[in-house]
Amino acid sequence: MQKKILLKLKGLSNLMRFDKPIGTLLLLWPTLTAFLVLTNGNPQMHLLLLFSIGTFLMRSAGCVINDFFDKDLDGKVERTKKRPLVTGEVLPNEALFLFLILLILSATLLIWMNKLTLIIATIGALIACLYPLTKRFFSLPQIFLGFAFSWGIVMVSAAELNTISNSALMMFAACFFWILAYDTAYAMCDKEDDELIGIKSSALTFGENVKLFIFIFHSLSLIIWLFVGFLEDLGLLFFLSLFVALLLVFYQMYLIKDYDKQKCFQAFKSNNWIGILILLGAVLST
Repeated sequence: MQKKILLKLKGLSNLMRFDKPIGTLLLLWPTLTAFLVLTNGNPQMHLLLLFSIGTFLMRSAGCVINDFFDKDLDGKVERTKKRPLVTGEVLPNEALFLFLILLILSATLLIWMNKLTLIIATIGALIACLYPLTKRFFSLPQIFLGFAFSWGIVMVSAAELNTISNSALMMFAACFFWILAYDTAYAMCDKEDDELIGIKSSALTFGENVKLFIFIFHSLSLIIWLFVGFLEDLGLLFFLSLFVALLLVFYQMYLIKDYDKQKCFQAFKSNNWIGILILLGAVLST
């Protein structure tokens, strides 16, 4: 009995990607950066803590609902064929129950926030739930992921300033293009499988121009961050962090040049360092 419980808990934690924190980190770094930039380095610590917890909960909820919707497709894709809902470690009704619990826990965090944050959080949750379905009918589902993963920046502005500032919108745009870039690199890992089962992705839509689009998205992101730095009068170290991030972009372009799946995945994961660099630049400049 105890062994069954442990196996079930392991399956549920894998469903939440507890063993793969990269998604949570890619959400967290721009959110923390927004806190520092929008408050000139003086965020409210309780909000910082609540948003950090909320980032983990909502990313986990997004993974659960994504796997629930894709449970009949994941078994046909090499990278996802061992996910808990495919192997039977977790049953569909258990996944939905876990998703509901994660949503409720996320919602309780909003008790300590203002009305505008509550409204924006509700919209963000709807976008996050819609994203998994867009892969079936929309040629660029990464656009929806870009909105979902950038939404924390808008929420930070609402929570800290009780308004959506121009800087927040610019950071939202910078994060949005960054997500388009790294998730397109991620989609390159599943390109053949996605085409076979009829799933849409930017990697398929952009075809032979996919590398060019990834570079364009990265460039747009860094250019917008540059404008944020000027608008908020950030220090030299912030701009230095953007330059180092640009070097990492060139490294990513080297990795994906031959469309090798493992190297494309490595390029995707290296975006963690871009997020850390920009956050570090914000820390040292505010």
